[in-house]
Amino acid sequence: MVAHLVRLKLQLLRNSLRRGVAVIVGLVVGVLYGGGFLLAALVGLVGVRVAGDAQLLRTVLLVGGSALVLGWSLLPVVLFGTDPTLDPARFSTFAVPERTLATGLVVTGFVGLPGLATVLLGLGAVVASSFSVGSLLVALVAVPLALLGCVLLSRIVTAAAAAVLASRRGRDVAGVGGLVLLLAVGPLAASLGSGGITADTTRVIADGLAWTPLGWAWGAPAAAAAGHWGRAIGLLALALAWTGVLLVAWERLLTSVLRNPRSTGGGGGGHRGLGLFGRLPGTPLGAVAARAGTYWVRDPRFNVPALMTILLPSALLFPGLAKHSELALVAMPLVSAYLIGWGQHNDVGYDSTAFWMHVSAGMDPVADRLGRLFPSAVMATACIPLYALLGPFVGGPWRLLPATLGVAVGLVLNGFAVACVTSAVKQYAVPPPGENPFSSRPGSVGVTMAVQTVCGGAVVALSLPALALGVAAWYGWQWAAWTALAVGPVLGVVALVVGTRLGADLFSRRQALLLQDLVAMR
Repeated sequence: MVAHLVRLKLQLLRNSLRRGVAVIVGLVVGVLYGGGFLLAALVGLVGVRVAGDAQLLRTVLLVGGSALVLGWSLLPVVLFGTDPTLDPARFSTFAVPERTLATGLVVTGFVGLPGLATVLLGLGAVVASSFSVGSLLVALVAVPLALLGCVLLSRIVTAAAAAVLASRRGRDVAGVGGLVLLLAVGPLAASLGSGGITADTTRVIADGLAWTPLGWAWGAPAAAAAGHWGRAIGLLALALAWTGVLLVAWERLLTSVLRNPRSTGGGGGGHRGLGLFGRLPGTPLGAVAARAGTYWVRDPRFNVPALMTILLPSALLFPGLAKHSELALVAMPLVSAYLIGWGQHNDVGYDSTAFWMHVSAGMDPVADRLGRLFPSAVMATACIPLYALLGPFVGGPWRLLPATLGVAVGLVLNGFAVACVTSAVKQYAVPPPGENPFSSRPGSVGVTMAVQTVCGGAVVALSLPALALGVAAWYGWQWAAWTALAVGPVLGVVALVVGTRLGADLFSRRQALLLQDLVAMR
């Protein structure tokens, strides 16, 4: 059964490369982008072995290894998602022994580019730990335990998060948790930035990580290399026990999902009336806006990222207050505007096959382009003035308020303009409605990165005149601040008008192709 799941995963990866040239190009971009970081990390690990410094080995393995574990645990949730072949709910109708299925799903976690890169990093860690025969033998046991812990934590976190977001109460709890996380990360970043990240600071961090589950497995080879065999054996025993706990937790979670499969759709019971459909105008534009707004309220694929988009700029308060950084306070409305505008670039992709309703209804293309912007426009109307005023209120320069407002409005309008065009040109795979909101199609990371990079670059390029005026205002040219207040919105409106017309034209000509792509991604 395990071998069958591995073959299935390989077949899915192979099939994903046959969906078009864009997928192959995206894969190449992802390999080149991630391969550079991987090569640098491997060269660094070899350099640690050549240096022969046991203390340096300990610091590198504990800090780097713990970061790898956190990356496997958190990045699938907040960034690209997990492979849908690892979604336990998909196997609820198969009569497969639960323990066998749990083992197979963990093994398939190593199949693919992220898994391959992680295994290569593990081999690099083994090479770096080969100070002696004893430290090498410890590394050969500890590193596989660490890599297994990475995949197990990833599976547990994503499956548990999908279950939490299945209900409205769970989404509320997740929102509060996201806020608490931001409040915790901000002071930590500020405290590290206030004194700089020095070698002593890194060693202190490594000392703290050495006795946490994140660092147990990574600390064992370093302890053996330094000759501390009692500590090495103790850490190895803790790592083995931690892996056992994760295996039991994963098996029980998988069993729960298989026996009581949950839907991430959240259910629609309890909602009365027409909601936004009864409040917005009964026009094509109003209908699209009401549909988009309803999605953003009820669908965890929208409301969880929207909550993070709203809260993320507030993290700049901590360096602004702790280090008295006026730049951080001034940047809050700009970051908010950029994220809100840029976030709409793949909106059609979230429709999945329900996009057929827009095609069959002969939807007015202008109404479709503008109606989709309604939730983000409401968000921008609230967030941009709030962050623009919050910065000066807590210590930022009031003289830059006109510039920050003008540049921020320009950024969000330019983001909407780019989204009107790109969402009618190319979509990348996203979780379909009712599925795990943290899943994505295998091989889609490269396409996702490429589209997001192009869209982000286009938003910045269109906003360059307003940004240049903002920089001039920062350096004391007061006339530039008031000019930015006028130029940013005006150029943003022009870009939005042009983007809407161009996007509407592309939408009219490409409706069938868009639907075909969405069906293929299903």
